[in-house]
Amino acid sequence: MSRVPVASVNKENWNEENVEDDSFQQLEGSDEVNKSEKSRRWKSAGRATGRGISRCLKWLEVPEDERTTLSFLKNPDLLPIRKEHQTWGFWSNFAYWGVMSFSVSTWISASSATDYGLSYPALIGSYIVGDVLTIFFTLGNSYPGLDYKVGYTLTQRFTFGIYGSGIGVVIRILMSIVNYGSNAWLGGLCVNMILDSWSHHYLHLKNTLDPHVAMTTKQLIGFILFQVLTCFIYLLKPHKLNYVLIWSCVASFFSMLGVVIYLTSRCHGVGPVFTETKASAKGSDYAWAWVYMISYWFGSVSPGSVNQSDYSRFGSSKTAVYLGTILALLIPTTIVPIFGVIGASTTDKLYGSQLWMPMDIFDYWLKHGYSSGARAGSFFAGVSFVICQIAYTAENCGFASGMDLSGLLPKYINIKRGAMLCAMLSFAVQPWNFYNSSSTFLTVMSSFGVVMTPLIAVMIADNFLVHRRNYSPTQAFKLRGEYYYTLGINWRAVTAWVVGMTPGLPGMAWETNNNLFNNRKIVNFYYGDSFFSFFMSFFLYWFLSIVFPVKIKVGRDDKDYYGAFSDEEARKKGMLPYSEVTNEEISFHHNQRAHFRRGSTSSSNEIALENVSGKDKEDHEEVSRDSEFSRSEKSVTNKERRQSIEEKENDSLTWKNRFFIKRPDWNRIQQQTISKLKFPFKGPRKSN
Repeated sequence: MSRVPVASVNKENWNEENVEDDSFQQLEGSDEVNKSEKSRRWKSAGRATGRGISRCLKWLEVPEDERTTLSFLKNPDLLPIRKEHQTWGFWSNFAYWGVMSFSVSTWISASSATDYGLSYPALIGSYIVGDVLTIFFTLGNSYPGLDYKVGYTLTQRFTFGIYGSGIGVVIRILMSIVNYGSNAWLGGLCVNMILDSWSHHYLHLKNTLDPHVAMTTKQLIGFILFQVLTCFIYLLKPHKLNYVLIWSCVASFFSMLGVVIYLTSRCHGVGPVFTETKASAKGSDYAWAWVYMISYWFGSVSPGSVNQSDYSRFGSSKTAVYLGTILALLIPTTIVPIFGVIGASTTDKLYGSQLWMPMDIFDYWLKHGYSSGARAGSFFAGVSFVICQIAYTAENCGFASGMDLSGLLPKYINIKRGAMLCAMLSFAVQPWNFYNSSSTFLTVMSSFGVVMTPLIAVMIADNFLVHRRNYSPTQAFKLRGEYYYTLGINWRAVTAWVVGMTPGLPGMAWETNNNLFNNRKIVNFYYGDSFFSFFMSFFLYWFLSIVFPVKIKVGRDDKDYYGAFSDEEARKKGMLPYSEVTNEEISFHHNQRAHFRRGSTSSSNEIALENVSGKDKEDHEEVSRDSEFSRSEKSVTNKERRQSIEEKENDSLTWKNRFFIKRPDWNRIQQQTISKLKFPFKGPRKSN
């Protein structure tokens, strides 16, 4: 029986009958109150959960001073590079590709030549042809960055559409994660070179991991330390990475050269393996193996070729990009594999075993004579190799994935966060398994070309044959602009990419497991995939664009809204220079306030559209309709509509409606929360 409140008892007319009737009515009333109270509390809990999620998401947002908008199409990392940041000259562009060649992975790249029946001289010849092929693909894919100073994400929108661009971006992110793990594993071995030189006990550290795990305790320590060290480089801006690249190339080259000079002087030559190894493959098998090495060589660097625009946009001139790329892809990419073969050949004669990794060479020296000379050599070589691996991992994987991820989720991810996320995900690919055998590693590296080559082919065809090097960066930031195509996807480009990629997939599966099938034609197609898939996708996309032509309404921007060019360069391109564009037009295209440039004193969030050209007025209206995530102030009509909705549904709004429509009153929420904590089961009093 429920307890009767004292205030509800009438002492004058009191009797037992009345008490029983009142008690029965209060029981029924209390049940209804409990149900109503439970329902109210459930709704309140739902709203509180929504507010908690809202707080979390707000906390995860990129700081406002690091972005210009909350639009899912635009953030500062996607805008064309400003002129003052285009500082990469010849040596910077040389180092961008050179650091890849001076890394440990290039040193050991020739280790699988004998598995495919080739001699080492024949292998080096195939690498040179692969370098020429890489130069062709890379320079052909660098023009959007050179012409419009835009990165890979925008080039994907140009070709595949606003939504279709997600295909290329996601693929590049996945490739970055795999490459990051591979490079970080090699970098961890280089870290151990330094630690081995410091401590004899660490050199002989006991393995405490399970024997079935394809790594040792010492290797795990080096891998984690390298991951931590690499994260510090992400404090730099990508356009300032060039100095790190240049000095890492210099340090790594002289360390490699010192190792080769020492080994050849001790061996009195290059050793027997380099000169006496003969090709075991004959006839067509030899020819296809040679072709496969070309595809493998390009496939190993194809992720860097496909996003060439990310770094070609930093170039100070086209000549610097051309010469730096060509020489870096011809000279060090030929010399360093030869260093690796000489190292294996000389160690075979001197120590009775072919030591392919430079880390293994220093490990042998330390374990067979822990002298001061061996320790000094291991330390300085280890430092140079670590710096080179950090630079290579950052520019080819970390920053690249950060740029791509910032294009997918600009509200929550910038380049720095994206690079950190890539580093964390690289643990999941278990890179230590890549190096169990050379053939496994070769398969992983060469398979990249199967996916990347048709992607590059479509991009080059679109740039030169379809759009004829005429793109509009401002249209790439509009949902239903020039690059919306069909429902946001350029189906011609997607079709050409799928058709070019699919035939190589069975061969890639066969390379992993030779027992799947025995069809030599499929395997040979896979061996020559870099040639076949390129021409298939290139000409198919061109054909589809002729039969089903793309409606090109906007060729290129008529004004330099982003300060990407000097006045002279802008006029040569037929654009109004940045210095002559009004503050209002610049602020509109940056989604910022009008005092974005040249010291304007305007403090209003509204753009003075009367000073904006008619075409930009239309763009502003269209962006206002399409951008669902913009934080710019709404029109008066929208404000009145929101207010009427809030007044009408003030007591019945769900947490979703409150999240998207109504800004929460945190003072009221705090008072309600404190009240519920004090009286969690307090209900309304009933009185007569």
